[in-house]
Amino acid sequence: MSKDNMNANRESKKIRAGSVPGLSSGGALPGVLMRVLVLVLMLGIFGAAPLWGQADRRAEERSRVDLAGLAEGPAIIGGGIILGEPSGFTAKVWFTETGFAVDAAVAWSFQEDAGLYLHSNALYHLTIIETAGGRYLSPFVGGGLSYRIGSDHRVEVRVPLGLSVLPLEELPLEFFAEIAPGVGIVPDTSPNFGAGIGVRYFLPF
Repeated sequence: MSKDNMNANRESKKIRAGSVPGLSSGGALPGVLMRVLVLVLMLGIFGAAPLWGQADRRAEERSRVDLAGLAEGPAIIGGGIILGEPSGFTAKVWFTETGFAVDAAVAWSFQEDAGLYLHSNALYHLTIIETAGGRYLSPFVGGGLSYRIGSDHRVEVRVPLGLSVLPLEELPLEFFAEIAPGVGIVPDTSPNFGAGIGVRYFLPF
């Protein structure tokens, strides 16, 4: 094998090794952004901890959420922001009678080859727990697609997992934290990872 071919093989291996954003030096998120992302996720988790503590023997599991009296219809719709990877605007339609929901985001991705980012997911809320204080907790799982526009166009499958916290009985607010592992479809099949926290304000649908 010639020296040029050996060098080309080395470069190819470096590219494949750096194809997972955030897991190698070539594709790592900026250090400051990564620290901020970890911080906001920790705040989301620890912020929800006191609410879990209130889910004692007096708490109930409900088949639907009655968020500030909005759940009289078949669904509620909300909009807000998400911070993390990606960061931007988010919307959600929540079919409260069934536990199914559809969310979407128009955001900015900070990963290697940063650019405009879009995603949409089908979600299922596994249960809705009403705590003794009249608050709601709802873990969810789902699946969807993301589309990122950088120097090229990237399409990925994503699997969001997270927790919705509805802490105010009088105000229709949803605070949420999620992680979203995924894998590419176009232009390659490299794995990826997203995470963030956010808030949405809901209205009847």
